Amino acid sequence: MKIDVIRKDSKEIVEKLKGLGFEGILLLKDQSIKDITKEETTEFKAYSGKDYDFVIRKGKAKFIYDLEVNGFLLNKGLCSKLKENGMTVIFSFSALEKSENMFKVYKNLLINGKLCNDYGINCLYSSGSESTNDIKSFFQLCAFAEEFGYNYKNMIKSMKTVAELT
Repeated sequence: MKIDVIRKDSKEIVEKLKGLGFEGILLLKDQSIKDITKEETTEFKAYSGKDYDFVIRKGKAKFIYDLEVNGFLLNKGLCSKLKENGMTVIFSFSALEKSENMFKVYKNLLINGKLCNDYGINCLYSSGSESTNDIKSFFQLCAFAEEFGYNYKNMIKSMKTVAELT
């Protein structure tokens, strides 16, 4: 199952993603996430902010995102907690494209991506689309994940896990 995460609910974006073969389209908005391709969906808590450490250790959210933008680096203890709590990390291609400090975001993506891969943490590499110009194909997202040390096998496993959840 191919899944992408968008940040703006737009019919044009959804139609274009469906045309590219995405079966699951998750909308990330206001610290929550839901699959907008299903009629009856469950909304899950997502977190982005200053206190990732607390949220990860206590399992307060199902998804965390914007680690790379906020300059938060994971470590092996936090990765163990992410796995134990069944949390999913969302990395966004648009965060890299729109960043004022691209080198810092790239470095954070690389460090966090490799750690997540090593510990088998569920990660979604997404376009983070806010317009149709931001949309990436599934193959571009796979290349994005591999660039940052997250292998294809783990990526597919993560998408299946998230699809079962939503």
